[in-house]
Amino acid sequence: MSRNNKSISDETLLGYLLMALPEDEHEWIEQLASTDASLRQRIDDLQDLVNPMQALRDEEDFLPSADLTASTMALIQESQSLESASSERSGLSPLSQPLFEGSNSTKLAWLDSLVALAAGVIILCFLLPSVWFSRESARQVTCAGQLREIGQGLTMYAQSNPLQSLPEIDVYGPLSFAGSYGIYLQDKGYLPSSKLVWCPSSAGLDMAQSIPSLQAYLNAPEETQSNWRNTSGGSYSSSLGIIADGVYRALRIADQSNIAVIGDSIISMDDIDSSSDINTIHGRNAVNILFKDGRIQNLRLDRLGESAVDHPYLNIAGKRAPGLGENDACLGPSNSTPFKR
Repeated sequence: MSRNNKSISDETLLGYLLMALPEDEHEWIEQLASTDASLRQRIDDLQDLVNPMQALRDEEDFLPSADLTASTMALIQESQSLESASSERSGLSPLSQPLFEGSNSTKLAWLDSLVALAAGVIILCFLLPSVWFSRESARQVTCAGQLREIGQGLTMYAQSNPLQSLPEIDVYGPLSFAGSYGIYLQDKGYLPSSKLVWCPSSAGLDMAQSIPSLQAYLNAPEETQSNWRNTSGGSYSSSLGIIADGVYRALRIADQSNIAVIGDSIISMDDIDSSSDINTIHGRNAVNILFKDGRIQNLRLDRLGESAVDHPYLNIAGKRAPGLGENDACLGPSNSTPFKR
């Protein structure tokens, strides 16, 4: 694209913030913003306007303020009154006054701009929630499709080994991390694309990261291995395995069908014990989870206590560690280990 960055409209930048642009145009704006301070400032200013709308994402009902129209009209009338009073003091008509009094003209121009901005923000209050909801719903559907493809790869992997188990996580060593499933699946040809391990709602993460082959990973220096541990599992959390009959192992096809296998990651584990406002990639509390029977369910973490679903991110002891028994699941992000080192 050869456009000058000054020609980028606020509507285009709003589309960039809402992830509504074509991928190439989104990347182009992102590249420009990394080197152009003025464009970065414009984006930040728009983001400040958009941020309050995020609080509406989890509201079941959005109702505008009852006095929204009245307050807007009052603001417009106040602007008109100021303009009229200024004209009367000068003895000039509003049309001729700017020719003689530049300072008052500037003030009125600013008031007009503020009124227009207020009207624009009010319109955004009505439009942005619905746009946001629809786009996030589309991303959740895409995410579910990706989890289903990963699940098919995990099933083929399990069917190809004698124990009929999912990829094993080593207790210790370089392959002792949850995201190692990505390396194993790609090595066997069961992962069509490395992009599948990145949820489409994980904005800001480097989805272009490749997954190494098993041999390349094992031969790499520790620093490179450490980077791959963070990215091989993408933005998803996968099973940390279970301890059954005193033995640690991976999930198997014969295990309970209602056990979680892989799902969205939680942004912060600090509030995992909280009953509300748990930050996830899809907003607050909402996560997509793939169960061993192939079922994908969008769960609300703040409502797990109302259902019989096993907590996907904590084992029955309330810890992020391997499940305790065949009916217990615990998912961990790519770089998490089954046991503390």
